[in-house]
Amino acid sequence: MIRKIRIAMAVVAFSAVFAAVGPVQALMSFHRGNTAEPDSLDPHLTTSGYAGNIIFEMFVGLTTVDPQVNVVPGAAESWTISPDGKTYTFKIRKGMQWSDGRPVTAEDFAYAFRRTMDPKTASRAAPLLYMIVNAREVNSGKAPVENLGVKAIDASTFEVKLLNPTPYFLELIVHRCFPVPRWAVEKFGKDWTKPENIVVNGAFKLAQWLPQDRIKLVKNPTFYAASEVKLDEVLYYPTEDMNAALKRYRADELDTIVSFPPSQLEWIKENLPKDLTLTPNYGLLYYTFNTRKPPFDDPRVRNALSMTLDREMFVDKIMRGGEPAAYSLIPVAVRKDYVPAPSHWQGVPMPERIAKAKALLAEAGYGPGKPLKFDFRYNTDDIQKRVALAATQVWKTLGVEAQLLNSDLNVLNADLRNGDYQVARYQWFAEYADPTSFLYLLESTSVGDNHSKYSNPAYDAVMQKVYAEADHAKRLALMREAEAIALRDSPITPINFYVGKRLAKPYVKGLDANPRGINLSRYVRIEK
Repeated sequence: MIRKIRIAMAVVAFSAVFAAVGPVQALMSFHRGNTAEPDSLDPHLTTSGYAGNIIFEMFVGLTTVDPQVNVVPGAAESWTISPDGKTYTFKIRKGMQWSDGRPVTAEDFAYAFRRTMDPKTASRAAPLLYMIVNAREVNSGKAPVENLGVKAIDASTFEVKLLNPTPYFLELIVHRCFPVPRWAVEKFGKDWTKPENIVVNGAFKLAQWLPQDRIKLVKNPTFYAASEVKLDEVLYYPTEDMNAALKRYRADELDTIVSFPPSQLEWIKENLPKDLTLTPNYGLLYYTFNTRKPPFDDPRVRNALSMTLDREMFVDKIMRGGEPAAYSLIPVAVRKDYVPAPSHWQGVPMPERIAKAKALLAEAGYGPGKPLKFDFRYNTDDIQKRVALAATQVWKTLGVEAQLLNSDLNVLNADLRNGDYQVARYQWFAEYADPTSFLYLLESTSVGDNHSKYSNPAYDAVMQKVYAEADHAKRLALMREAEAIALRDSPITPINFYVGKRLAKPYVKGLDANPRGINLSRYVRIEK
């Protein structure tokens, strides 16, 4: 009897306390599918989009984007551009803090730009910033990092000097040279991005990283716009397996996924029309040839394989997601008034292409008595496997024997960077809306992203003219000249342009459709 009275009293006491403090508010959580496991969360060490999605949540550069991906002030509240277009002066936001309470200063950005360009960092993104004064010399080790054309004029004023006017510079630095905490980097080395060590200036901070499972971010109360951030936490999940991703989405384990099996598109249109968003974007899927390894150092071999790929069949019969076949390196969404260089075999009937390809292979020394043999790499993905199988069947008609090898995306990334492959599929998504964002991939100095290892002095020379040309019409003509060289040499061959395919629950608000495919969680809210 006494025990029952005590229990009753305890229940009454708990109820009284609960009534006093009110109901406990549930956390506003957002569960996102994210293609693959990040290769790094150090902003200066990766150019992969699936790592960038998470980095974007934790760091904010001088500029950032709004929900429609317009460039807006980020860590810099304002900027001025000199009349000649070569000097940018940024004013850092007053009172802006790192997540550990330290102030964000102009010197943090000077450190970030120098660290990115320092050859010791080995940043794959460094060549994207060669428009900065002395950037090429610093990155190649020919000049000290102090010579880079950036400086902190005072604690709140940061200056960048460019070699030439660069109309997309403000858009580029949305992604590049995020500030990083020098004290944490120097104290913890490569471990500075671990949850217990990381310091950020963005809307969310890393709380947990379980490899191949999830990455948990929590709201950063020191973020300059924290009062506008509605989410308490964001969880990212690797969803390279599209079938598994769709199952998890339908089971309400994920609030959004960025891809799904194309074979399910019609079912989704009929059954989940309010969840579906299809948007042409800045992406290119291409096959890359390792031009440093025979026989792919021979453009005849590369062209023979390129011209016989039936892109229309790939997109219409296998991908089936509305992707346009690609005969240019430049996606339609990026072109604006740019007219791509013509492919020398687009529109030629396939029997003629096959006959020409056999002749090219014969010239290169391959035929029935000496068949061309190589390994073809692709990442673990059912659709890419089916496309790769279709490609090898076409090549078999040429007497070519291609063996398929698959791996996860991070392994493929590493092997491509290191040149440890022969032929492989890959993709690129532009960081700014200009054709140079794709032409850059084939510059000999683009060591991190030029997976083909292509090196052509004529191509490099034209690209240098592109960067130096201020006249818009002349610049367009030069870019077209560069693309024509690339299509003739075929170190990479375009397959299709991407269409962003996203599923999001109707209760997820703030995921605006845009060609960049960028949706920052700071703008998202959950309305169940």
